[in-house]
Amino acid sequence: MIARAVSSLLRTCCALLALWVLVLPSPAMAWYNNAWTYRVPVSVPAGASVNSTIKLDVDFVALLTSLGAAGTFDINSPRVVRPNDVLAVTQEFTDAVYAGATDALGNGRGEIRFLLEDAGPVTYYLYFDVTANGPKAVSAQTPINGNFEQGVAGTQNPPGWTATSTNAAFDAQVRPSESPSIATDGGGTPSPVVTDGTPLTGAYSYLLGARTNNEAITGAPAISLARTFVVPATNPGNLVLRYRREGWDSGDNGNTNIYDFLSITLAGATTTEIVGPTAGNYATQPFSPNKVTLPISNTQSGYGRYNNWDLDLKGVHHDGMTVTAGAQPWWTVTASLAAYAGQTITLKFASTQTVLFKSWTHIDDVEWSVVAGSLGVAEKFPLPGRFNAYDTNTAPATAITGVIQTKVAGVPFSVDLVALNTAKTAIQPAFTGIVKVELIDSSAGGAVDGNGCNAAWTVIQTLPNQTFVNASNGRITVTGIQENNAWRNVRVRVTYPAAGSATALGCSTDNFAIRPASFSTPVFTDADWQTAGAVRTLNNTAANGGVVHRAGRPFTFGTSAVNGLATPAVTTGYNGVPTAATSTCAAGGCSTGVGVIATGGGAAAAGVFSTAVATYSEAGAFNLQVQDTTFASVDAADGTPATCAGQYVCSATVSVGRFVPDHFSVATNNVPALKTYCSAGSFTYLGQLFVYNTAPQALVTAQNFAGATTQYYAGVLWRPTASAGYSSTPALLDTSLTTLPVLASSGNGTGTETINLSDQLAYTRNSTTPLTPFSANIVLGLSVTDASEAGVAGNGTIVASAAAQFNGSGAGINFNAGNGFRYGRLKLGNAFGAETSDSVVPLEAQYWNGTAFVTNTNDNCTTLSAANFSLGNYTKTLSAANTGSSHIIVGGAFAAGKGSLVLTKPAPSATGSVDIAVNLGLGAATTDTSCPTWNAPIPSSSGSDKTYLRGKWCVGDANYDRDPRARVTFGIYKNANEFIYLREVY
Repeated sequence: MIARAVSSLLRTCCALLALWVLVLPSPAMAWYNNAWTYRVPVSVPAGASVNSTIKLDVDFVALLTSLGAAGTFDINSPRVVRPNDVLAVTQEFTDAVYAGATDALGNGRGEIRFLLEDAGPVTYYLYFDVTANGPKAVSAQTPINGNFEQGVAGTQNPPGWTATSTNAAFDAQVRPSESPSIATDGGGTPSPVVTDGTPLTGAYSYLLGARTNNEAITGAPAISLARTFVVPATNPGNLVLRYRREGWDSGDNGNTNIYDFLSITLAGATTTEIVGPTAGNYATQPFSPNKVTLPISNTQSGYGRYNNWDLDLKGVHHDGMTVTAGAQPWWTVTASLAAYAGQTITLKFASTQTVLFKSWTHIDDVEWSVVAGSLGVAEKFPLPGRFNAYDTNTAPATAITGVIQTKVAGVPFSVDLVALNTAKTAIQPAFTGIVKVELIDSSAGGAVDGNGCNAAWTVIQTLPNQTFVNASNGRITVTGIQENNAWRNVRVRVTYPAAGSATALGCSTDNFAIRPASFSTPVFTDADWQTAGAVRTLNNTAANGGVVHRAGRPFTFGTSAVNGLATPAVTTGYNGVPTAATSTCAAGGCSTGVGVIATGGGAAAAGVFSTAVATYSEAGAFNLQVQDTTFASVDAADGTPATCAGQYVCSATVSVGRFVPDHFSVATNNVPALKTYCSAGSFTYLGQLFVYNTAPQALVTAQNFAGATTQYYAGVLWRPTASAGYSSTPALLDTSLTTLPVLASSGNGTGTETINLSDQLAYTRNSTTPLTPFSANIVLGLSVTDASEAGVAGNGTIVASAAAQFNGSGAGINFNAGNGFRYGRLKLGNAFGAETSDSVVPLEAQYWNGTAFVTNTNDNCTTLSAANFSLGNYTKTLSAANTGSSHIIVGGAFAAGKGSLVLTKPAPSATGSVDIAVNLGLGAATTDTSCPTWNAPIPSSSGSDKTYLRGKWCVGDANYDRDPRARVTFGIYKNANEFIYLREVY
């Protein structure tokens, strides 16, 4: 039990060493002999010294299975080869021992031991084969044979050991597992006894002493077994051996002359007994079956009882031992070799025999300076020259190159791996073995080696190991590959073996992208119609109402690149620059075309794209899909479709809107002209209506923030309202008879705003104070607004950046013949003469020159008709019958301010006077009684408004608002200039 516990402890330590060894690099090595088909690397840890014993448990069947190989393991095939491709001098394979215990024969596993000839860390190779590849000869290398498995039963000198005996009757031989019945001739008890001859491990142990026969002679020593070995100069370790002592004889600590005992010594520069009387360690490492040199009694142990082990008859141990009487245990001896570092020493087992009672020893499992090695991944000859990878649909089956098209994050995909021959010109169909498969980030670029790899490339993901088997023919498919993140530039790296340093590797000749599956549904928001933010969502496609945003003004736009998992996750490896693919939509607020959406540039960060400076150039709503057409550009030439199902990363299509113009530009579109009342005289009377000769027209352009035309602001989206604003010097302009300008869309974001030609203007005529003549300076501003969106919170009114100003060359809007204005009045003069002659009534247009009313010699335009005049207040014999309205003759237009008015002679002839009045307005007929001496009726509507020619015609008038009138007398002659006009101020 103690021996097995120590063995278990050693195995645990070895396992820990093995784990440590796995991380050590091991160089590739040539194939030592092509007659062997398989090998597995053996890693020896750092610190292992030359002459150390390397110990390995090897399951060859499992190794063959890992290679996909079939066949019967060839028990003679194991060979340990040094890094220089030369066989290790001292090595052995023990089929009967595995994991420190006896193992069944012929099951394809066992224990490998060899003496280290190269200091660690270092890689040796263990070669092996199956019988179908040709039986291998028994190894000719020197075995260690610490477990005596290399000999056969009855061999006195097993390989590696030398035995001496003073008499042939003594036992000195290799023995198999057995349980013989042994009797003694010395009267010992019990006798006979069935004894244990089972080896500690394996099929054999070494028998030393007197078991078969009673001692023929006394020998001191009678038999010995020895071997010589070299202790490592550094890290010498321990000697560990196991023995089992049996028999009836006895010995005692310090007594080297009495009876039978076992002595185990180490002899180098010094000699040390590690088991034996002089070692004085009977209680823990007994050297005889019984203790002391007297016969067994009721009170003491001694010779004569089989394996009494220091017990008295009451079962009490004298020396602290705890073994049951009759037990046949294995004892383990561990001795430090530090004192013998670098020396060649001899381990010697010596048995002293005295003719009386039989005693003997079994020796097994001797080992020294043990270091646990570890196995790598088995390989098959021939090894591949390199590996490649490509899409599984690559044809033909023997292809050595191919492409890997774009893959999608979070979506499983597959690739084929191929092993190429050493010339790298064809697939190596015979290759079998386990390979490591990795996805590598090759975006850093750089030069590649002969295997298409660059050591600086980093690992994205290590996939499960893959196995090439015989049926693979050098090509296997790896399914279920899934990388949940996004990568621009990926290669597949294949390494053989799967653990340790590579003997063959290769990176896919084609690089490929693992793109995000899609962009999340893009979200467009703002704070208000001109500011970015997250208050309102911009998804309004209605033609009227709802949220709108000004074209060219910043808004917020965000999306994330996600993978294809059932619950998509952000692919933090995505760092591309999303772009917007726009198209028209079908709702009422959708524009007939699309403008340009600018995301504001910049790349996504950790898979998330967000900008607060996105802008859209046009008006209306539209559809949008977020795309990245360049993230997977490494696959542009490998046949991957340039679509959302191929290279492109795309989002769902969403509607974005509605956008409106940022402002209007209103610019003069012609040179208008007002119409002068009296073109020939280049003037117009104050209070007189005037119109346009050429109506003003402005070009209205809907624009974005940058000043570009929003050409899709048209149709149902065109909703501006026109306005006009006049200013004048002097500020007396009356615009009450003007209308709103006419606004007409051109259907492309522009339109015309035109003043109606029927609009009438006038300068207000002050009825109390005449004005000095002046030149008019009339300025017109045309503008537009769109307040249809202002009812929604956050929206506003679209206004013009400035009105279109019509002001000529700075002196106001041009008139067609002059912009002079005069304060006028019409003056009628009294007339008298013979009743036999027509009477000419003085008619004069006057204007205020700043001091007085004077003849308006520029008036060649004023016209009156007979209908403007009426007669009344007849005296004497004059009456409506002989001097009626038919007697009024009015000439054409005034000339130099003078008009023509004739009252023809009475018919039949009569004398007297009559009053004549003119109606300058459009009112009904009235009788003006404010002047007592006048009683002429005012005629009905004159047909035109000439109230701007009224004046103060009665004494005491405060206002210039009275129609003029005069008196015509027939039958009274004029004295030379001695008259005063009736109503003339004097």
